[in-house]
Amino acid sequence: ERFISRFARIYTPFVVFLAVGTAIIPSLITGDWSYWVYTALSSLVISCPCALVLSVPLAFFSGIGAGSKKGILFKGGVSLEAMNNVKVVVMDKTGTITKGNFVLHAALPAEGTKTADLLSLCASSESTSTHPIAHSIVSAAKSANLEIQEPQSVEELAGHGIRATLSEGEVLCGNRKLMDQFGIQTPSEDTSYGTEVFAALNGKYTGRLAISHTINEDATPALNALTRLGIKTAMPTRDAADSAEAVAKETGIDKVYAKLLPQDKVSQLSKIRTSDGEVMFVGDGINDAPVLALSNIGIAMGGLGSDAAIETADVAIQTDQPSKIATAIRIGRQPRNTV
Repeated sequence: ERFISRFARIYTPFVVFLAVGTAIIPSLITGDWSYWVYTALSSLVISCPCALVLSVPLAFFSGIGAGSKKGILFKGGVSLEAMNNVKVVVMDKTGTITKGNFVLHAALPAEGTKTADLLSLCASSESTSTHPIAHSIVSAAKSANLEIQEPQSVEELAGHGIRATLSEGEVLCGNRKLMDQFGIQTPSEDTSYGTEVFAALNGKYTGRLAISHTINEDATPALNALTRLGIKTAMPTRDAADSAEAVAKETGIDKVYAKLLPQDKVSQLSKIRTSDGEVMFVGDGINDAPVLALSNIGIAMGGLGSDAAIETADVAIQTDQPSKIATAIRIGRQPRNTV
């Protein structure tokens, strides 16, 4: 519409002067004023940009309607038009590329310890915890039909893990910092995927569990569709580099930025905008609101997204299907082509 307004400032006076010239100059030469005045009026009607001006908002209204039918809500024509300039799609990991739930990825017992015993000890220790990782461990033990004891005593150490007393003795279950705090030796290498939970029984290391998010089954098709549209993809995450790279390799993400706190995502997004061009950010959490506001266009995954993220974003997807990001871009490109 802004383009049409600039165009009309030049086009309209030009057409009017051309019509005046058409009415006067040939009439003076031929003397047939009726014919040439009628011709000038016809040219004015034909060249009037009414249809052109009307077609622009109608094309964008049509695009907004097409998006809403597919569960993609554009907050106006500006949001729709911005889709045409996107060069990079930056996707938050949790809730977008992966689901919000944790699952047990692998159990790695120490020498002389059985996998079932390791999982049973950890599940018994974590059975009273409300942490999502604890729920995933308990669920895995129940699925394997393992015995889960009720701890005699439980002490939750903030930011480290749990110290519990079971029939076997004192169990420590938590991160590497917990093991270091009690002087327990642990393997130096990290697992290739997920968050590590270490376990020790009576001061002796017994093994570790790798806990990971479940990959959204729609993530890989979504990223393939973006690649076909010629758009780069990136993923900022708080996870360690190995875990983030594993997710990227499985789904097909171009670039990964690991160990980023929420405020670090904002500065990283600014760097991506400077180096690669206009950026679309896709997120669902309340921590994503500042990044959504900073990006050229923000998309909130509305299925499980926070109200703050949905309010800040330019586009809201009503389901948790990342493949609709590519659909939104295709819909955004159609009105401009139509206009």
